[in-house]
Amino acid sequence: MPFFKRHLRGVHLDHAKASRLTQTTDALTPPSVTIPLKQHIGAECAPTVKVGDRVFVGQKIGDSPAFVSAPIHASVSGTVDAITEILTPQNEKVKCVRIVSDGLNTVHPDLMPPEISDLSGFISAVRDAGIVGLGGAGFPTHVKLAYKDIDKVKKLYINLAECEPYITADNREAIENTNDIIEGILLVLKYTGIPECVIVVENNKPVGIKCLREAAKKYDNIRVGVVGSKYPKGAEKVLVFEAGGPVIGRGKLPADCGAIVMNVTSVAAIARYVRTGIPLVSRRVTVDGDLVNNPANLRVPIGTPAKYILDSLGVDFKRLKMLISGGAMMGQCIIDSNTPVTKTTNALLCFEKIVTPDKSPCIRCGKCLSVCPMGLFPSDIEKAYDARNASALKKLSVDVCMNCGCCSYSCPAKRDLSHKNQLAKGFLKAASSSR
Repeated sequence: MPFFKRHLRGVHLDHAKASRLTQTTDALTPPSVTIPLKQHIGAECAPTVKVGDRVFVGQKIGDSPAFVSAPIHASVSGTVDAITEILTPQNEKVKCVRIVSDGLNTVHPDLMPPEISDLSGFISAVRDAGIVGLGGAGFPTHVKLAYKDIDKVKKLYINLAECEPYITADNREAIENTNDIIEGILLVLKYTGIPECVIVVENNKPVGIKCLREAAKKYDNIRVGVVGSKYPKGAEKVLVFEAGGPVIGRGKLPADCGAIVMNVTSVAAIARYVRTGIPLVSRRVTVDGDLVNNPANLRVPIGTPAKYILDSLGVDFKRLKMLISGGAMMGQCIIDSNTPVTKTTNALLCFEKIVTPDKSPCIRCGKCLSVCPMGLFPSDIEKAYDARNASALKKLSVDVCMNCGCCSYSCPAKRDLSHKNQLAKGFLKAASSSR
């Protein structure tokens, strides 16, 4: 099996994957769940239930006619208590459905495996399952599969980079649900006609690699490719390039260049839905950080409050200084401990010890440029943004920044370059739309 040797820029991080060998356990069902009606890139869903309705696990509670969207399903059985709004970690107000659990977790009686005979039926099934990118991005999976020139796509890439520190949720999927991954890949290859697949894994996951290689060796069109463990390997453009694929240019999708990238847990979720008919109603969450005595991987119902999970692990909230949803590099700080787990919550990180470094003037060392995987000039972007120079920001291609944080991480002057990049992207977008 190949060990790929193409390398883009990036940074080497402390893996800190204390839960990598920790078996996933099922969390207890909370007294109530709060399920946001937008857990994906695209249009927010409208509620399909009302207050007082009795609902069952897997029942659709939100949907949208928009193509780029994904339906939302009840993760527990019980009664709809409220339809309200919450503020997400992404600072976005979205509608949500609160369900008071009856403790029974009764699955909706009408659920059954979908009947699929062609690509159109397969795409519809994936959409009905509510499956999105479970690595954190949340792009609706059926949209990728509905690419208009799917016959031109030559390779399916399964993303098991999981390059962020602490997170081991996808690695545990590879170890615990290996057959689901292979089954999901075979379904995608069968209905799309894509001829081959490569599962791309960072080399710091030896057990996951072993499991996948053993399962894939029966298939000539599925192979496991190992890449070095350097952040941000999990970004689509980086992953495809370093796995020997094409360069995905500015403004291009991977499919435009003959590739489709899917998260490893997302493709396994497809297999489970096709086999059982139960949509995406729960997910694995890594819980770690210096306040977590026993880092864990928990399977939790979507909509479970973060506080309920952390309480079950004995986290001392009096000492909690920072709670992050997602990874330490690209995750979002949570200001309300009752914020619910969503489809894209792959980790909850709890910290007491945080360092706020003193910033100093840029010394023009070029370190930020040397690590940026997109080849940007973060220090120049900061300068152009501070001057509100839209023309300069456009020339500096700030719009291709992936917000990986490598620039801020590596800056000896401790400049908050990544944050400035995002402000600059927003400013440029607003300036362009006002013309």
